Amino acid sequence: MEPLSRHRIFSTTDVDEASDFAGRIWERNRTSIIRGRYGLRWNRVEIDKVGLAYIEHDCSVDLRSEGPLSDHFRYLLHDSGAMEHRTGRGTHASCPGSVVVHSPGMDLQAVMHPCKLMLVSLSGEFVRSAMEQRFRKLAPYHDWLDVLPRSQRLASLESFTSWLACEFETPGSPLAEARKARLHAERLLLSLFVECLAAAAPGKGEAVVDLGLARVRKAEEWIDANLGRAIGVEEVARAIGVGVRSLQMSFRRVRGCSPRAFIIRRRLEAARQMLLCAGAEATVTDIAMTFGFLELGRFSRRYRQQFGEIPSATLARALTR
Repeated sequence: MEPLSRHRIFSTTDVDEASDFAGRIWERNRTSIIRGRYGLRWNRVEIDKVGLAYIEHDCSVDLRSEGPLSDHFRYLLHDSGAMEHRTGRGTHASCPGSVVVHSPGMDLQAVMHPCKLMLVSLSGEFVRSAMEQRFRKLAPYHDWLDVLPRSQRLASLESFTSWLACEFETPGSPLAEARKARLHAERLLLSLFVECLAAAAPGKGEAVVDLGLARVRKAEEWIDANLGRAIGVEEVARAIGVGVRSLQMSFRRVRGCSPRAFIIRRRLEAARQMLLCAGAEATVTDIAMTFGFLELGRFSRRYRQQFGEIPSATLARALTR
Protein backbone atom coordinates (compact mmCIF):
# COMPACT_ATOMS: atom_id res chain seq x y z
CA MET A 1 0.00 0.00 0.00
CA GLU A 2 1.23 3.50 -0.84
CA PRO A 3 2.08 5.40 2.38
CA LEU A 4 -0.51 8.04 3.35
CA SER A 5 -2.60 7.12 0.28
CA ARG A 6 -5.80 8.25 1.98
CA HIS A 7 -4.26 11.69 2.45
CA ARG A 8 -3.58 12.74 -1.16
CA ILE A 9 -3.55 16.54 -1.32
CA PHE A 10 -2.06 17.18 -4.76
CA SER A 11 -1.43 15.56 -8.13
CA THR A 12 -0.33 17.15 -11.40
CA THR A 13 1.58 16.71 -14.64
CA ASP A 14 2.21 20.46 -14.99
CA VAL A 15 5.59 21.68 -13.72
CA ASP A 16 4.45 25.29 -13.14
CA GLU A 17 1.44 24.15 -11.14
CA ALA A 18 3.70 21.87 -9.10
CA SER A 19 6.18 24.68 -8.42
CA ASP A 20 3.37 26.94 -7.20
CA PHE A 21 2.01 24.17 -4.94
CA ALA A 22 5.45 23.40 -3.48
CA GLY A 23 5.93 27.11 -2.79
CA ARG A 24 2.86 27.04 -0.55
CA ILE A 25 3.30 23.67 1.18
CA TRP A 26 7.13 23.40 1.27
CA GLU A 27 9.40 26.29 0.11
CA ARG A 28 9.27 28.91 -2.64
CA ASN A 29 11.25 27.50 -5.54
CA ARG A 30 12.07 27.49 -9.23
CA THR A 31 11.72 24.14 -10.98
CA SER A 32 12.86 23.24 -14.50
CA ILE A 33 12.69 19.86 -16.26
CA ILE A 34 16.00 18.19 -17.14
CA ARG A 35 14.54 15.11 -18.80
CA GLY A 36 11.43 12.98 -18.77
CA ARG A 37 7.71 13.62 -18.54
CA TYR A 38 6.70 15.59 -15.49
CA GLY A 39 4.45 14.10 -12.82
CA LEU A 40 4.05 14.78 -9.10
CA ARG A 41 1.82 13.23 -6.43
CA TRP A 42 1.88 14.44 -2.84
CA ASN A 43 0.24 12.84 0.22
CA ARG A 44 0.45 14.65 3.55
CA VAL A 45 -0.57 14.42 7.21
CA GLU A 46 -0.09 17.26 9.74
CA ILE A 47 0.02 16.62 13.47
CA ASP A 48 1.19 19.58 15.56
CA LYS A 49 4.94 20.09 15.36
CA VAL A 50 5.46 17.44 12.65
CA GLY A 51 4.27 16.96 9.08
CA LEU A 52 4.67 13.72 7.09
CA ALA A 53 4.53 13.79 3.30
CA TYR A 54 4.90 10.94 0.82
CA ILE A 55 6.05 12.19 -2.59
CA GLU A 56 6.15 10.40 -5.94
CA HIS A 57 8.14 12.22 -8.65
CA ASP A 58 8.30 10.99 -12.25
CA CYS A 59 11.20 12.79 -13.98
CA SER A 60 14.51 14.62 -13.39
CA VAL A 61 14.27 18.31 -12.49
CA ASP A 62 16.50 21.12 -11.30
CA LEU A 63 15.05 22.56 -8.08
CA ARG A 64 16.25 25.80 -6.47
CA SER A 65 14.84 27.37 -3.33
CA GLU A 66 14.21 31.10 -3.57
CA GLY A 67 16.06 32.27 -0.48
CA PRO A 68 17.12 30.48 2.73
CA LEU A 69 14.92 27.62 3.92
CA SER A 70 12.19 28.38 6.47
CA ASP A 71 12.21 27.49 10.15
CA HIS A 72 11.88 23.72 9.81
CA PHE A 73 14.17 20.74 9.96
CA ARG A 74 13.38 18.14 7.29
CA TYR A 75 14.70 14.67 6.59
CA LEU A 76 14.13 12.49 3.55
CA LEU A 77 13.63 8.70 3.54
CA HIS A 78 13.70 7.18 0.06
CA ASP A 79 11.80 4.11 -1.05
CA SER A 80 13.40 4.44 -4.47
CA GLY A 81 15.36 6.85 -6.65
CA ALA A 82 17.74 9.58 -5.58
CA MET A 83 18.10 13.31 -5.04
CA GLU A 84 21.28 15.43 -5.14
CA HIS A 85 21.38 18.23 -2.57
CA ARG A 86 23.78 21.10 -3.25
CA THR A 87 24.49 23.40 -0.31
CA GLY A 88 27.36 25.48 1.00
CA ARG A 89 28.93 22.25 2.28
CA GLY A 90 29.00 20.56 -1.13
CA THR A 91 26.80 17.97 -2.84
CA HIS A 92 25.17 15.12 -0.93
CA ALA A 93 22.86 12.41 -2.21
CA SER A 94 19.78 11.04 -0.52
CA CYS A 95 18.68 7.57 -1.62
CA PRO A 96 17.58 4.33 0.07
CA GLY A 97 20.00 3.95 3.00
CA SER A 98 21.23 7.59 2.95
CA VAL A 99 19.29 10.18 4.97
CA VAL A 100 19.85 13.88 4.22
CA VAL A 101 18.63 16.66 6.52
CA HIS A 102 17.66 20.22 5.53
CA SER A 103 18.06 22.84 8.25
CA PRO A 104 16.63 26.35 8.72
CA GLY A 105 18.52 29.08 6.86
CA MET A 106 20.12 26.68 4.37
CA ASP A 107 20.44 27.73 0.72
CA LEU A 108 19.38 24.72 -1.33
CA GLN A 109 19.74 23.65 -4.93
CA ALA A 110 18.76 20.10 -5.79
CA VAL A 111 18.54 17.73 -8.71
CA MET A 112 15.55 15.48 -8.14
CA HIS A 113 15.45 12.26 -10.14
CA PRO A 114 12.45 9.92 -10.44
CA CYS A 115 11.82 8.79 -6.88
CA LYS A 116 9.43 7.85 -4.12
CA LEU A 117 10.25 9.29 -0.71
CA MET A 118 8.98 10.32 2.70
CA LEU A 119 9.62 13.97 3.58
CA VAL A 120 9.29 14.70 7.31
CA SER A 121 9.10 18.31 8.56
CA LEU A 122 9.76 19.18 12.21
CA SER A 123 9.34 22.41 14.13
CA GLY A 124 12.57 24.40 14.09
CA GLU A 125 11.76 25.97 17.45
CA PHE A 126 11.29 22.61 19.17
CA VAL A 127 14.43 21.04 17.71
CA ARG A 128 16.62 24.05 18.56
CA SER A 129 15.29 24.16 22.12
CA ALA A 130 15.96 20.44 22.60
CA MET A 131 19.50 20.78 21.22
CA GLU A 132 20.21 23.82 23.42
CA GLN A 133 19.57 21.61 26.45
CA ARG A 134 22.40 19.35 25.32
CA PHE A 135 25.04 21.79 24.06
CA ARG A 136 26.57 24.93 25.50
CA LYS A 137 27.50 26.23 22.08
CA LEU A 138 26.59 24.94 18.65
CA ALA A 139 27.65 26.17 15.22
CA PRO A 140 24.88 27.14 12.76
CA TYR A 141 23.21 23.96 11.57
CA HIS A 142 23.81 24.64 7.88
CA ASP A 143 27.57 24.67 8.64
CA TRP A 144 27.67 21.00 9.74
CA LEU A 145 24.36 19.24 9.13
CA ASP A 146 23.80 17.23 5.93
CA VAL A 147 23.88 13.39 5.86
CA LEU A 148 23.02 11.65 9.12
CA PRO A 149 25.62 9.00 10.05
CA ARG A 150 24.37 5.42 10.09
CA SER A 151 23.63 4.25 13.63
CA GLN A 152 21.11 2.34 15.69
CA ARG A 153 19.48 5.69 16.50
CA LEU A 154 18.98 6.41 12.81
CA ALA A 155 17.64 2.91 12.17
CA SER A 156 15.09 3.50 14.96
CA LEU A 157 14.08 6.83 13.43
CA GLU A 158 13.63 5.26 9.99
CA SER A 159 11.66 2.33 11.38
CA PHE A 160 9.35 4.48 13.51
CA THR A 161 8.71 6.93 10.66
CA SER A 162 7.65 4.08 8.37
CA TRP A 163 5.49 2.54 11.09
CA LEU A 164 3.80 5.88 11.76
CA ALA A 165 2.97 6.44 8.09
CA CYS A 166 1.49 2.93 7.87
CA GLU A 167 -0.63 3.45 10.99
CA PHE A 168 -2.35 6.45 9.41
CA GLU A 169 -3.58 4.06 6.68
CA THR A 170 -4.60 1.21 8.98
CA PRO A 171 -8.37 0.97 9.52
CA GLY A 172 -9.22 1.19 13.20
CA SER A 173 -5.80 2.52 14.24
CA PRO A 174 -6.07 5.08 17.08
CA LEU A 175 -3.54 7.20 15.18
CA ALA A 176 -6.02 7.61 12.34
CA GLU A 177 -8.35 9.65 14.55
CA ALA A 178 -7.26 10.04 18.18
CA ARG A 179 -5.45 13.34 18.66
CA LYS A 180 -3.88 12.30 21.97
CA ALA A 181 -2.34 9.18 20.43
CA ARG A 182 -0.99 11.30 17.57
CA LEU A 183 0.67 13.71 19.98
CA HIS A 184 2.39 10.86 21.81
CA ALA A 185 3.61 9.46 18.48
CA GLU A 186 4.81 12.89 17.37
CA ARG A 187 6.73 13.39 20.61
CA LEU A 188 8.55 10.09 20.18
CA LEU A 189 9.44 10.96 16.57
CA LEU A 190 10.86 14.32 17.69
CA SER A 191 12.93 12.63 20.40
CA LEU A 192 14.40 10.12 17.96
CA PHE A 193 15.31 12.89 15.51
CA VAL A 194 16.97 15.03 18.20
CA GLU A 195 19.01 12.03 19.37
CA CYS A 196 20.29 11.54 15.79
CA LEU A 197 21.17 15.24 15.55
CA ALA A 198 22.92 15.26 18.92
CA ALA A 199 25.07 12.28 17.91
CA ALA A 200 26.19 14.12 14.74
CA ALA A 201 26.72 17.56 16.28
CA PRO A 202 30.28 18.97 16.56
CA GLY A 203 29.62 21.29 19.52
CA LYS A 204 30.73 20.95 23.12
CA GLY A 205 28.17 19.28 25.34
CA GLU A 206 26.62 20.94 28.36
CA ALA A 207 28.50 20.85 31.64
CA VAL A 208 27.25 17.72 33.43
CA VAL A 209 26.21 18.25 37.05
CA ASP A 210 25.39 15.38 39.37
CA LEU A 211 21.97 16.19 40.84
CA GLY A 212 21.12 15.42 44.42
CA LEU A 213 18.30 13.12 45.53
CA ALA A 214 15.98 16.09 46.12
CA ARG A 215 16.25 17.23 42.48
CA VAL A 216 15.67 13.69 41.22
CA ARG A 217 12.56 13.43 43.41
CA LYS A 218 11.38 16.79 42.08
CA ALA A 219 11.73 15.40 38.56
CA GLU A 220 9.79 12.30 39.58
CA GLU A 221 6.98 14.42 41.03
CA TRP A 222 6.75 16.38 37.79
CA ILE A 223 6.67 13.15 35.76
CA ASP A 224 3.88 11.73 37.94
CA ALA A 225 1.83 14.90 37.45
CA ASN A 226 2.20 14.75 33.67
CA LEU A 227 2.04 11.03 32.81
CA GLY A 228 -0.82 11.44 30.34
CA ARG A 229 0.89 14.22 28.40
CA ALA A 230 3.19 13.74 25.41
CA ILE A 231 6.46 14.37 27.27
CA GLY A 232 10.09 13.43 26.87
CA VAL A 233 13.33 13.93 28.74
CA GLU A 234 13.62 17.52 27.45
CA GLU A 235 10.38 18.60 29.13
CA VAL A 236 11.42 16.97 32.43
CA ALA A 237 14.84 18.64 32.39
CA ARG A 238 13.34 22.03 31.51
CA ALA A 239 10.73 21.75 34.26
CA ILE A 240 13.36 21.40 37.01
CA GLY A 241 15.92 23.70 35.38
CA VAL A 242 18.72 21.26 34.53
CA GLY A 243 20.41 19.91 31.39
CA VAL A 244 19.39 16.68 29.71
CA ARG A 245 22.69 14.89 30.28
CA SER A 246 22.73 15.86 33.98
CA LEU A 247 19.24 14.47 34.39
CA GLN A 248 20.14 11.24 32.60
CA MET A 249 23.32 10.67 34.60
CA SER A 250 21.65 11.39 37.93
CA PHE A 251 18.68 9.09 37.25
CA ARG A 252 21.03 6.25 36.40
CA ARG A 253 22.96 6.81 39.64
CA VAL A 254 19.94 7.29 41.92
CA ARG A 255 17.35 5.02 40.29
CA GLY A 256 19.47 2.69 38.19
CA CYS A 257 17.62 3.56 34.98
CA SER A 258 17.25 6.34 32.44
CA PRO A 259 14.53 9.03 32.80
CA ARG A 260 12.74 7.50 29.81
CA ALA A 261 12.70 4.04 31.43
CA PHE A 262 11.36 5.64 34.64
CA ILE A 263 8.56 7.36 32.68
CA ILE A 264 7.61 4.04 31.04
CA ARG A 265 7.52 2.27 34.41
CA ARG A 266 5.33 4.97 35.96
CA ARG A 267 3.00 4.90 32.94
CA LEU A 268 2.66 1.13 33.25
CA GLU A 269 1.76 1.53 36.93
CA ALA A 270 -0.80 4.23 36.08
CA ALA A 271 -2.27 2.06 33.31
CA ARG A 272 -2.61 -0.82 35.78
CA GLN A 273 -4.49 1.36 38.27
CA MET A 274 -6.83 2.49 35.50
CA LEU A 275 -7.41 -1.13 34.42
CA LEU A 276 -8.13 -2.20 38.01
CA CYS A 277 -10.74 0.56 38.38
CA ALA A 278 -12.18 0.29 34.86
CA GLY A 279 -15.87 0.35 34.04
CA ALA A 280 -17.74 -1.69 31.46
CA GLU A 281 -16.92 0.71 28.61
CA ALA A 282 -13.13 0.58 29.13
CA THR A 283 -10.79 -1.14 26.69
CA VAL A 284 -7.12 -2.06 26.92
CA THR A 285 -6.47 -0.08 23.74
CA ASP A 286 -7.95 3.16 25.09
CA ILE A 287 -6.05 2.90 28.35
CA ALA A 288 -2.77 2.07 26.61
CA MET A 289 -3.15 5.05 24.27
CA THR A 290 -3.90 7.35 27.20
CA PHE A 291 -0.36 6.80 28.43
CA GLY A 292 1.38 6.84 25.07
CA PHE A 293 1.71 3.08 24.45
CA LEU A 294 1.12 3.08 20.71
CA GLU A 295 2.04 -0.53 19.89
CA LEU A 296 -0.28 -2.80 21.81
CA GLY A 297 1.91 -5.88 21.44
CA ARG A 298 4.85 -4.10 23.03
CA PHE A 299 2.61 -2.66 25.76
CA SER A 300 1.31 -6.14 26.59
CA ARG A 301 4.84 -7.58 26.80
CA ARG A 302 6.08 -4.78 29.03
CA TYR A 303 2.97 -5.03 31.23
CA ARG A 304 3.40 -8.78 31.67
CA GLN A 305 7.10 -8.41 32.50
CA GLN A 306 6.29 -5.89 35.23
CA PHE A 307 3.07 -7.36 36.69
CA GLY A 308 3.08 -11.04 35.73
CA GLU A 309 -0.13 -10.96 33.69
CA ILE A 310 -1.39 -9.46 30.45
CA PRO A 311 -3.48 -6.24 30.53
CA SER A 312 -6.67 -7.95 29.37
CA ALA A 313 -6.47 -10.32 32.37
CA THR A 314 -6.29 -7.36 34.75
CA LEU A 315 -9.25 -5.73 33.02
CA ALA A 316 -11.31 -8.94 33.07
CA ARG A 317 -10.72 -9.36 36.78
CA ALA A 318 -11.75 -5.77 37.43
CA LEU A 319 -14.96 -6.16 35.43
CA THR A 320 -15.78 -9.42 37.23
CA ARG A 321 -15.50 -7.69 40.58
